Amino acid sequence: MYYLLLLAIILLLVGILWYFHIPQELTASAKKAEIGKFSVTYSKLKRQKLPAKFLFDLYAAAKQVKIHLKFDELIEYHKTYPEKTENLINAMIRAKRSGIDFKISEIEIFEKAKGNIEDLVNALKIVNNANIKIDRDVLETHSLYGGDIETFVEILLRAQKAHLDLDLRQLVEENLNDEDMRKIVNTLIRIKKADLFIAPEEAKKLIDIPDTSHADLRISQKSILEHFRTNIDIEKYANAMIKAQKAGLEIDRRALNIHYLTDGDVEKLVNTMIKAEKAGIYLSQAELVENNLEGKDVGKIVKNIIRAKQAELDLTPNELIEFHRIGGETDKFVTSLIIAQKANLGIGKKELEEHHLAGADVLEYVKSRKLISDLLPDISADELNSHYLKGGNMLKTILAVMYARKNNVAISASTAFTYDLTPNFDITEIVKWAVNPVVMQVEPIIHIVVKDGILVSPKISVTLRGKIELYTNGSRESVLFGRINEAVSEELTKYDTHSDVLKNLNSIAISVFEKLTGERREISKTGLNKFETEDELKKINKTEQKLNESNALEILDLRITEINIGEDTLADYKIQQAKHDREIAKIESEEHAIKHHAQEVQARIRLIEAKAKVHEGMAEAMKNSKSSPEIFDKLYSKYQTEKNIFENLEDESFPKTEH
Repeated sequence: MYYLLLLAIILLLVGILWYFHIPQELTASAKKAEIGKFSVTYSKLKRQKLPAKFLFDLYAAAKQVKIHLKFDELIEYHKTYPEKTENLINAMIRAKRSGIDFKISEIEIFEKAKGNIEDLVNALKIVNNANIKIDRDVLETHSLYGGDIETFVEILLRAQKAHLDLDLRQLVEENLNDEDMRKIVNTLIRIKKADLFIAPEEAKKLIDIPDTSHADLRISQKSILEHFRTNIDIEKYANAMIKAQKAGLEIDRRALNIHYLTDGDVEKLVNTMIKAEKAGIYLSQAELVENNLEGKDVGKIVKNIIRAKQAELDLTPNELIEFHRIGGETDKFVTSLIIAQKANLGIGKKELEEHHLAGADVLEYVKSRKLISDLLPDISADELNSHYLKGGNMLKTILAVMYARKNNVAISASTAFTYDLTPNFDITEIVKWAVNPVVMQVEPIIHIVVKDGILVSPKISVTLRGKIELYTNGSRESVLFGRINEAVSEELTKYDTHSDVLKNLNSIAISVFEKLTGERREISKTGLNKFETEDELKKINKTEQKLNESNALEILDLRITEINIGEDTLADYKIQQAKHDREIAKIESEEHAIKHHAQEVQARIRLIEAKAKVHEGMAEAMKNSKSSPEIFDKLYSKYQTEKNIFENLEDESFPKTEH
């Protein structure tokens, strides 16, 4: 019993000694790491199944470079990120050698935010070596935003070489990609080289000074970032400011952000203001801002002020800006004043403004006034104004009248104005209709039988021109074409043969044209003396002239372009007559046959009746033996007579009709 107890105690002691046994190599690592209570720590690691030697060695390496690190912190980090532990210590060692102290808690937070600690350490090392002033959390923030730290540091090095004082925290908080950040810093470097850059601290002080409204072209990092944020081309903006500085152009600080009013094109604004200054024109930037002018409008205003000055117009920049403010086009305004002045039309600024406010196109109004003054003296300015007030198109109407008169088409101003105001009418098209002749084919094509019986179908083409005064109420093609066809028919029926018609197409066309235009020279009526013929001819011509006066189309020319020869209607008539005669003969023959058949039927009936009477008489005679031979002979003789008649009918050659 005692032996067993002793054996159990020995085994327990061996187990305890074995459990607390520390390998020699771990002892050396623990001493090197200066870990106190080494045996207790080892036992703790062993129970948690952690790699003691691995952790002792990493801790010892950190201690050698004097990193402030607790062994318990290392153990906890390893438990959470076992695969990152060695990289962590190596990064902390490299950072320490570069003069940077990292805490495990800081690294853990950075890595949880998906930051790359190795890249951060490398960047900090470059920053320290280059003596760049930058807070570590700025680099961390940039990395956490997804930016490439090495690229960021490279950009900062360029800025440092250019002696550019940047607010790095402000730059990073914009969350820019590497390309945009490089673009912004490069722009700021160009601004710095042009002595236009204002450092962040100085920019803050300048804002705090209330009376700083004097010209100051300097550009801050903040303003560049604001411009970039609003999609303004910062490179063009910088170019504009540099150009303004070189030109000695003063820009009011209140108008420094004038790009908002110029669609971001500050360069255009500066160029415009330089042109104005060279031309001796003063533009108040405050007024430009107050009138909310866009860059393109500023450019137009300056260009037109220069034009007005060259033309010696009594026109100030403020008056031009005012015209723009009420919605007018400054180009047209200045051009109108120049035309009015050169033509001595007596049209001033106020009159043009009034016309614009009333909805008129001022340039068209002045051009119309000039045209009537030079070329249409019968049209007064009052008529023109009245037409405009009624909603008419002044210039279009005037040009239409000029075009008509140039082509010898008479048109009064009142007629032109009336057509222009009529809905769905276009005065230009109406005038073209009256000026430009058109060739039309007469429809429908008529078919006439000449005296020799031949059918002819002439194709007639007529050249027409419109009459302006009858455009709305005159008769049109249908009436005129009917008159043409009637006249052509009358002419064609005068000829004996179709050959004569073919030989005289031109004469026919001339005769028809003369008749339609009321210029007929002769008529073919018989039974009239010379004086009666002349009176009749005048009467006919007068009638045609009245018909022409009511038609909206004027006949300029008439031609028979083609004539189709049809059937010989006389031969056709004879053929049809022969067919008709044959049909009549056939009908008469059938009628005769029917009559003969009727006679035959009647004879057969009489024969049968006679034969019946003979038989009847014979029967009676035989019955009573009293009948005399004379009576029998008489009956038999009648029978023979009817039989002969019937046989003669059968021998005649008439067609048999079946019933």
